[in-house]
Amino acid sequence: MTLPKIYVNGILQTWGDELFGSTARVVRPRTASTGVMLAPRTPSPSRRARPSGVVRIRQTLAATTKKAPEVVVKISGGGRGMKAIRAHLDYISRNGKVALENQDGDALVGRNDIRDLKTELQFGGFGIPEESTVREAFNIVLSMPPGTDRTAVHDSVRSFAAKEFGESFRYVFACHTDEAHPHVHLCVIARSNDGTRLNPRKADLQDWRESFAAHLREHGIDANATRRLARGVTKVPVPQPVVNMQKKRGTAPERQQATPDLDARHTQAGGRSSTGQKVLRAYGAMAKAMAESEDVEDRKMAVEIVKLVKQMPSIQHARMPREPDRPDRSGSPRLDAPKRTVQNREPNGGSDEPSR
Repeated sequence: MTLPKIYVNGILQTWGDELFGSTARVVRPRTASTGVMLAPRTPSPSRRARPSGVVRIRQTLAATTKKAPEVVVKISGGGRGMKAIRAHLDYISRNGKVALENQDGDALVGRNDIRDLKTELQFGGFGIPEESTVREAFNIVLSMPPGTDRTAVHDSVRSFAAKEFGESFRYVFACHTDEAHPHVHLCVIARSNDGTRLNPRKADLQDWRESFAAHLREHGIDANATRRLARGVTKVPVPQPVVNMQKKRGTAPERQQATPDLDARHTQAGGRSSTGQKVLRAYGAMAKAMAESEDVEDRKMAVEIVKLVKQMPSIQHARMPREPDRPDRSGSPRLDAPKRTVQNREPNGGSDEPSR
C-alpha cells in the first residue's frame, strides 16, 4: 500500500516544523525600558521571500542528508559608543589596508576613507555618542568552511546585507583572507534611518543563517542552516573567546571543549536523552511516511534519512528503522520503523542556534 503525496506532505510539515523550525510563528514587538523605540520583530524580507511550508522542509531534508556545509552567522560583539566602533572599523579594515564596502556599494580603501566613514557615522543621521550604555553597532561574522569559494562568500554577504539591512540601516563589511575559512565581518549601525533600533534575538540569528545559506546557494555554493537539534547535536562548544583565554593562560585542552549534554538532567533510564528521543521520533515518522509514498523520490529520501540518523552523535545507539535492503511488491524500499517513532502527539518546539 502506498500513501498519496498530499498525506506525506502533511507528515513532513508537522515533524519538519519541529526539527527545522516553523516559518509561520508569530513574532511580537519588544518594548524597551529605556524609552528607545525598538524595531518591530516581524519576519525579515528574506524570510518572506524564501520557500515556506513543505517545500522548505523538503529542501532542508535534501541538504541535510547530503551533508551540505553549515553556515555560521554570529554576533561577535557590538560597539557601546563611537570609541568602540572606531576600534572595530580599524580592526576589520586592518587600519585601512583591507577594503570596506558600505550599504550603497561604495568601496572604502585607505586611512582617509576610513576616517571619513568614522566622521559620517558619528555625526550623520541621529549621531552616535562617544560612549553609550547600549550597543550602537552590531558586529556580525559570517563564515563558511575552508575550501569554500571566497568570492562567492563575499558576494553572498553583499546580497544578504542588502536584503536584511539595506533599506533601513547603515553598514559596512570586509572580507578577511588571512584564515583558512572564508569569513566576512559585517558592522551594522544599531539605529535605523527612522530611529528604530535593531534588536536581534535567537530567532533572528536563525533567520539570518537561513537567509545567508539561501544567498550562498544562489551563488552556486551548497549550504545549509539547520539547528543543532536537527543534526542530533546536544553539546554546545565553549565560546571561542573562552578558548582563547584558556590558551593564553595555558589551560586550554588540545581540542575545543564542549559543555555537558544539554539534556543530561533529563536523560532516560535507557541512556537516551529527551532531545535524542525527539529527533528520533521526528525523523522516524518522516522516514516511514516517505518510505510508503507513491513517489519514488520520496522512497529514496527515506533511505537517506535513515543513513543520516544512524550517524548522528546523540542517537547512534538509539533504535532506528533498519536501512532498506530490498523492495516490497510495490517497488518501494522496505523501511520498518519502530512504533514509538510514529506516536501521534503534538510536536514540541526545539532550541535555536546558540545566542551571542
